[in-house]
Amino acid sequence: MVRNMETSRPLKIYFLPFFAQGHLIPLVHLARLVASGGQQVTIITTPSNARLFDKTIDEDTASGYHIRVHVIKFPSNQVGLPDGVENLFSASDNQTAGKIHMAAHLIRSEIQAFMNHSPPDIFIPDIMFTWSEASAKNLGIPRFIFNPISIFDVCMIEAIKSHPEAFASDSGPYRIPGLPHPLTLPIKPSPGFAALTESLVNAEKDSHGVIVNSFAELDAEYTQHYETLTGRKVWHIGPSSLMVQKTVPIAVGDEHECLKWLSTKEHDSVVYICFGSMCLLSDEQLYQIARGLEASGHQFLWVVHRKNNEQEDNGWLPEGFEEKMTKEHRGMLIKGWAPQPLILNHPSTGGFLTHCGWNAVAEAISAGVPMITMPGFSDQYYNEKLITEVHGFGVEVGAAEWCISPYEAKKKVVGGERIEMAVKRLMDGKEEGNKIRSKAKEMQLKAWKAIQEGGSSHNSLTALVDHFKSLVPTPAAN
Repeated sequence: MVRNMETSRPLKIYFLPFFAQGHLIPLVHLARLVASGGQQVTIITTPSNARLFDKTIDEDTASGYHIRVHVIKFPSNQVGLPDGVENLFSASDNQTAGKIHMAAHLIRSEIQAFMNHSPPDIFIPDIMFTWSEASAKNLGIPRFIFNPISIFDVCMIEAIKSHPEAFASDSGPYRIPGLPHPLTLPIKPSPGFAALTESLVNAEKDSHGVIVNSFAELDAEYTQHYETLTGRKVWHIGPSSLMVQKTVPIAVGDEHECLKWLSTKEHDSVVYICFGSMCLLSDEQLYQIARGLEASGHQFLWVVHRKNNEQEDNGWLPEGFEEKMTKEHRGMLIKGWAPQPLILNHPSTGGFLTHCGWNAVAEAISAGVPMITMPGFSDQYYNEKLITEVHGFGVEVGAAEWCISPYEAKKKVVGGERIEMAVKRLMDGKEEGNKIRSKAKEMQLKAWKAIQEGGSSHNSLTALVDHFKSLVPTPAAN
């Protein structure tokens, strides 16, 4: 049916981000991108989560964008959490995280009441809100699922679910059949993770499509594989941080001390180490990382987050480690926040030892920095394979065991020798490392092209909004 374009109006679109940084940030980016195109956008969230981005939304509103935040109450009393603890960033154990997940289901009635009172044209919830299918269907509202990870990960989940025989052996590596590339996992996914991911994939059913924080060139054959497998359309709108930024980040005001330190180093000579804000490592694992870094002989900038938060106690480091690294000007430790985008875009940063969280992966790709992969939990084990086995712009360290949660105490740790070997493979200046670095630069170029006018992500955003419009009934002519 041909739509009457003369009656076009701004669409009323509701976004519902999940209560975690890796989910909230890219979905807010998407909302801002849609609003910048003239649509009427509402982000539904809770008080503490709203404060994480309210300044940015105020700036967008001042620029003339139709974007607002609808604040709902977080059910603190019902789940037994103190006021203000509303994001997984605030959790430090499985119990607290479980209560936050529970809250995501308890807000259902309030969301439904709001949408019933003021129905949107389009509803875009995060994939974690598994109840959204029934709610949107009951209200007759077109629903698109936002998935903050790569569609490659979803293909891995589907392949593992379809081929349980792949894990019949007691030891790996385990080859995963039914995918465009021959891929292996060194360890088995935990049973709890398989159950969780199956419920999330099921949440995509009966949606009008899946929006991912990625770009078409990164997911390559896996987009077609997914669409053929499920019959659902994939919309690549990413890297979202790059799309809202569109420039290399520049340090403003007082430079962080680590940026000054980096500026004393040669190009591509420093390994940046950070495992995100949620993936807190045990002291034993931190000790092994320190051993590996020292033995590698390479310079490093290390952002450390510890489980016990005793930031001033350095008993977890090898004896004399910090003093030796400081004296030799080889290493710098940061115990707290660090300006990651600026670090990754600094010319001296030559490698990124990462837990493979998707936002971190997207930032590294955008900066053209090759990765040294050491996944911490959840989908990060799959992200490692996309980086190392599919595209080859990273070196695999791997993991000693599979965890579903960043708060679980790992019984096994990755030895310093494996970390040392991976750092050397990338940073020693030999043919293998140079090839990996070249592939990282190639993927960076593809990412930047994707967000420009005429690029794959830019075109996908335009096509997505056009598709939204096609689903909205056109008012009858007089």
